[in-house]
Amino acid sequence: MKAGSDAATARSHARLGIGYVWLAMAIAVVTSLPALFAREVFGDDWTVYYIYWTQDVAGLSRVLWESAHAGFAIPMTLYVVLLHDMPDVAARFAGLGCHVVNGILLYSILSRSSHTKRIAGFFTALYLLSPFYAIRLTQNAVYDFFLVFYLLSYELSYSKVRALRWAAPFSLLFSLSLETLIALEPLRVVLARSAGERWTRTLVRLAPFWLAVAAMIVLRLTILGKSGHYAGQYSFAPDIAVIRQALANHLMAFPSGLEYAYFQGFAFLGYRLSTVVILAAMVVFVLLSSAASSTPWRLKTHASTRSALILFLLGAAMALLGAAPYALAGLYGDVTRGETRLLFPSQFGILILVAALVQSITVQRERAAAAGGVIAIFALSMAHDSKWLLYDGLVTSDMQRQVRAALLADPEPKVVKLQVPDSHIISFRSRCLGASDMNVAQATLRDESRARSFVYTDYCGDFTPPGEVSRGRCSISYLEFLPCPPRLETWRYRAAPGIPPPDKMGLFELLGAVLEDAPSAIEGRGELMQLKDGTPTPLARAEYRPPCRRSGVRGAAWLLALPSPACDESELGVQ
Repeated sequence: MKAGSDAATARSHARLGIGYVWLAMAIAVVTSLPALFAREVFGDDWTVYYIYWTQDVAGLSRVLWESAHAGFAIPMTLYVVLLHDMPDVAARFAGLGCHVVNGILLYSILSRSSHTKRIAGFFTALYLLSPFYAIRLTQNAVYDFFLVFYLLSYELSYSKVRALRWAAPFSLLFSLSLETLIALEPLRVVLARSAGERWTRTLVRLAPFWLAVAAMIVLRLTILGKSGHYAGQYSFAPDIAVIRQALANHLMAFPSGLEYAYFQGFAFLGYRLSTVVILAAMVVFVLLSSAASSTPWRLKTHASTRSALILFLLGAAMALLGAAPYALAGLYGDVTRGETRLLFPSQFGILILVAALVQSITVQRERAAAAGGVIAIFALSMAHDSKWLLYDGLVTSDMQRQVRAALLADPEPKVVKLQVPDSHIISFRSRCLGASDMNVAQATLRDESRARSFVYTDYCGDFTPPGEVSRGRCSISYLEFLPCPPRLETWRYRAAPGIPPPDKMGLFELLGAVLEDAPSAIEGRGELMQLKDGTPTPLARAEYRPPCRRSGVRGAAWLLALPSPACDESELGVQ
């Protein structure tokens, strides 16, 4: 009887905190589901589609090679091949799937070490719901894709099959296509180290992995370096003050990220209801505290204190290593913009520090309450991001559809400066709607018998030095430049009142509006006007159906919510 009880206790201890993992995984999936179908492509992803639609896989591979992201060609090509007309949807499904798999792998890996097993469940939950990386619902899901192979390099090294153990360093090498994952390598040292083992033996086991790291560094500095259009991009910043400030800004993203998650999470349900949800989560976590949903930690023994110190040092090292490469180029991650992707490596260190800090709270119920509060805030923030991406897609598809109809009505080529009031409310994470956002769909769906026009928003710097438009050079994707037409017009788009602000639209109402096609290709819900001497003037509209055989037409038409038939099938012999 005692043996059976001991076995049950051991199994319970081995699965410490697993409740956090299942809960966070369910929340991540549920809150992400609506955004999987947003009519939205995010920033540079438009360039990926444009190159694929105009130059096919060979052109896409060439561009990614020149940008020093050769390995990215594999997942990005997979997305466009799986759903040629909706690669953005394929990327979101793949990204969410990889995210869930990473949660499972993280828990399995961290549960193997005496230093990390007590934070394995809570840390995994924080990762699954983290507000510091919010673009997994875009084509930058490649970050989660490569993390799968990085974590597999740990998991395979534990295998009883020799061939799989040998494959582990190669899995690491492939994962380092996202080279900043090198910042996570201190974790490998902690997990590989066994009590009483000689350091020389530990180093021998780690040698194949560090050879893979060294090989990637050499490749990145030679044949995989930036070239072509990207040559010299993100080069070393010679000013130490710039580097220091960038590093500080990157690390300060943690407190600003918590603040951001708090306020944006409250924006999802409103202040009162959000407060009730967070307090309820804290109470539930306290009442249901158990081996499956607790964060036990004791700083009473020498061994536990040593483990706590190791975790704090590990978290700090990973945070610094993750921030340093960007800081050296004068760059930093920002939770309020698309640059959340730059926080991807360093957030692991930050979340380890958070998990270790929460588990340093002496009283178990207080630990459970703190964990419940943090998870609830992160969950609300993730739900808000999902709704925001839907709203962004609804507004931008309406805006681009109307802009296209106005351009088609006037055959004279022009450069349009588009004013978008309250753009920070519309654009997901206050991102900038750049040249590719505004022009790829227009170029794909345009009437090729007419000269090309260009549209740029007024808040992305295209019209101010050193913006290319200010120098008479217009671009669709920032990869090629054409002479700008001499005619310049100023237009203004307002989403409201046709499209209410996001806090005035319920999630299901918003989802329904996003999924349905527009009733007309020349009308919209928002207001698009031309400004002449500051006076709003109506714009004429026209419709044109491009040939369906043109690459990218169906995908661009779906993203603009163009009603069927959006293209002309007669050239394919379809009557």
